[in-house]
Amino acid sequence: MSYQGSSIRRLPALMAVIILCLGATPLLADYTPDPSAPRADIPTQYQWSKTDLFPDQAAWEAELAAIQQDIPKLTRFRGRLAEGPQVLLESQNEIQSLLTRFMKLRTYSAALFDTDMGVGDYRTMAGQVAQLGPKFSEATSWMEPELLSIDPEKIRGWMAANEELAGYRYEFEEMWRQQAHTLSAAEERILALTGNVRGVPMEASETLLSVDMKFGNIIDEQGREVPVTLSGWSGLRSSDVYNVRKQATDAFFAGLRQYDDTFATLLDGTVKSHILSKDARGYDSCLEAALSPDNISPKAYRMLIDTVRENLPRTMHKYVALRRKVMGLEGPLTFPNLNNNMIEGAEPEYTYEEGCKIIAAALRPLGKEYVALIKEGMDPANGWIDVYPNANKRSGAYSNGSLAADVHPYVLHNFDNSLDAVSTTAHEFGHALHSVYSSRNQPPQYRSYTTFLAEIASTCNEALLTDYMLRQADDIDTKLILLNQRLESIRQTIFRQTLFADFELRFHEQAETGSPLTADFLNQTYGDLIREYYGPEFEMGPNDECEWVFIPHFYYNFYVFTYATGLTSGLTIADLIEKDGRKAADRYIDNMLSAGCSAPPLDILRSAGVDLETPRPILAAMDLFEKTVEQFDKLWTKKYGRK
Repeated sequence: MSYQGSSIRRLPALMAVIILCLGATPLLADYTPDPSAPRADIPTQYQWSKTDLFPDQAAWEAELAAIQQDIPKLTRFRGRLAEGPQVLLESQNEIQSLLTRFMKLRTYSAALFDTDMGVGDYRTMAGQVAQLGPKFSEATSWMEPELLSIDPEKIRGWMAANEELAGYRYEFEEMWRQQAHTLSAAEERILALTGNVRGVPMEASETLLSVDMKFGNIIDEQGREVPVTLSGWSGLRSSDVYNVRKQATDAFFAGLRQYDDTFATLLDGTVKSHILSKDARGYDSCLEAALSPDNISPKAYRMLIDTVRENLPRTMHKYVALRRKVMGLEGPLTFPNLNNNMIEGAEPEYTYEEGCKIIAAALRPLGKEYVALIKEGMDPANGWIDVYPNANKRSGAYSNGSLAADVHPYVLHNFDNSLDAVSTTAHEFGHALHSVYSSRNQPPQYRSYTTFLAEIASTCNEALLTDYMLRQADDIDTKLILLNQRLESIRQTIFRQTLFADFELRFHEQAETGSPLTADFLNQTYGDLIREYYGPEFEMGPNDECEWVFIPHFYYNFYVFTYATGLTSGLTIADLIEKDGRKAADRYIDNMLSAGCSAPPLDILRSAGVDLETPRPILAAMDLFEKTVEQFDKLWTKKYGRK
């Protein structure tokens, strides 16, 4: 996942979501990741650098006080934008400066809070920063209405005569495109004032899952009693030992079931805020309201869902049958047998250092500069990454690239020595380098990249990594492990995220009819989708339908579909690079990674060689998945002899 900086137009969305010189520092190659370890037990050389942002908390507090004084000063431009190009330029540049300062404050507080969410002081700091967002929106809520009151031809004339102001041309053109959905200054101010309220359901959900909820203990592979935690869930569900997977699944989903009514209420609150924005701005649906800033048609969203669903029998249903065959199951496939490596006991472990070396080698087709940058970022000595899990750490992984130009990206990880962790490292540094290239090649207003493009660089890296490791593999088991990894990547990133997108669309449409989102509705809808996507040879457990409870992306307003479109695009670009070499790599880096948000996202992607206004990239991904199922089946049957 990627966090980016933003123009003022995208600030509300930002608030909702807010994305190797190994050996330079002595590292502990034998460190064993432990998701239940206290933060203090994590070696400092594997923690990201907070002092690259502020020397200490006192400096952070001083800057917080300063920006609280400076944000209201933006109103001095009110009523003056029509005076001429210099006033307009000064107002836009000051906004960009304040946004950078805001992101620096936010990144520092996140560097503390996201690594130890149980510390009250860190939560307070995160809350103080979160309060700046609505204040910023309020202080600038008058700006677009005032700009829209000026004749566009006058502003275009100013830009023709002022090169620096012309740098905002695309920003202004996008504003004019969305003019019908921009409110009066007073109405925009009211919407801005709701910012703090809108984020409460997501914050409450995160706190419940990461801090307050307890999922009990299980017996692990070594016979030890260990707690089931949100940050450790991924490792437990993919354990080589069935009994560990079964215990963890039962404990985790039963824990979610106990609070499904509470989480349904929280999600209902978030969706109501989406409906409020949709109605206020005059959109026909929440989906249209969410996609409009990126200039994406709802038809593209629905095309993804329809194309994937039409191809389920030849893809996901065959995959489920393959899992049953490989695991020797007489009955249907169930959740405890869904996420483990199909070649149990065969998957090697990788230290973080070993994983980084493999990634650097795999990404050589992207050129020496790209490899040098990713080595720099992956080296913990440079402060970009927080490597290992610990108790109360935010689960999953993300890259925050909002300060790539001024400091460096910040990458949160929960590296657990698995192949998936190596792939996640490549994924997150795809985000990080996307931020680096866009920051180096675009002015501040265009350094961020849109939601629609956010997951392409990350998944392209994953595809190149898998291709490289398959070429290096010299035995059947290793090839099977890597084919399994490719299957899981496509299953979880295209099929699972499309299922999530389908679910998100359905519960928004339910709420748009005026019906509240209840646990019964959400559980039934999610369960029905699981049964459809996984097919007749998959059987759900008693609490599996509650899985939606712990998925944070449902609070992000139609973000998940970008994972699916991102991987389909990433696979296409990786294939082009494999076939056309440096020419395709340079086109990808120059036309997409370096473009930021300086043009419509579909145009940027098309210039890199992918046209997502047709189903072709999605169908190509379906073909690859089907082919990989067949390759795995053939190799496995050859080695293990069962048909």
